[in-house]
Amino acid sequence: MSPTQDSPPTSKALDLVTHESPSILIYETKPADPLHYIALSHPRGPGPHFCAFRNDLEEYRKYISFDKLPATFQHAVKTTRELGLRYHWIDSISIIQGPDGDFAQEATRMEDVFSSAYCVLAASSAKGQEDGFLTPRKENDFLTFDKGGQPLYTCRFMDDFKTHVLEGPLNKRGWVLQERALAHRTIFFTDRQTYWECDEGVRCETLTKMDK
Repeated sequence: MSPTQDSPPTSKALDLVTHESPSILIYETKPADPLHYIALSHPRGPGPHFCAFRNDLEEYRKYISFDKLPATFQHAVKTTRELGLRYHWIDSISIIQGPDGDFAQEATRMEDVFSSAYCVLAASSAKGQEDGFLTPRKENDFLTFDKGGQPLYTCRFMDDFKTHVLEGPLNKRGWVLQERALAHRTIFFTDRQTYWECDEGVRCETLTKMDK
C-alpha cells in the first residue's frame, strides 16, 4: 500500500510479522496506513479451497497456521518474506467469503488492490491452490564451465513468455488480464523459469530482455 495513498486499497491484508516471529494473521487496515504489500494472482482450481469466512475472523485476527495453508499460499508467504516485505494480499483470505462476507464491497477495490501493490506474484503454472509455484523446473538443465577459476553457467534457449505465461493455466482465469494490466511489476512463476515484467518490458531468468 503506497505511503502517499489517502486510504488503503483493501480493508484487510495478511500480516506476516517477521522472520524471527513468523506468525500469520489478518490485519485490518486503517486510514492512511503506510504499508507496502505484495498481491497474489492465482487460480482457485478444484476444491476444497482455503478461505476466510465470517466465523473465522476472530481466530484469524490472532493466528493463521502456516501448515494449514495450501501450497500456493505457503509459497506466496515465503516469497514475500524473502523479498523483505511484511504484508500480503490473497483474495480468498483478504476478502471474507460466503453469503455474509464482504465480496460486494471488496470487489469494487480490485483495481486499487493490484495497481497499489508493490509487486504481484503470479502462479502461472498452478491449476489450483494446492499446486504451489516454487516447484522443480521442467527440462531446465545447466552446463557449468570453468573460466579463470570462476564457474560459468549456460542453458539451452527456453524463453517463451507467450507459451509459459500468456497461454499458461493461470491465464484461463477471467480476472488475470486485469491483474496483469494494473500491476506495476509482476513476477511470473512458471514450470520452466521465472519472468519479470514492469513498465520497461519483460526479462527472463536467463537474463534475456524480451519485448512486451
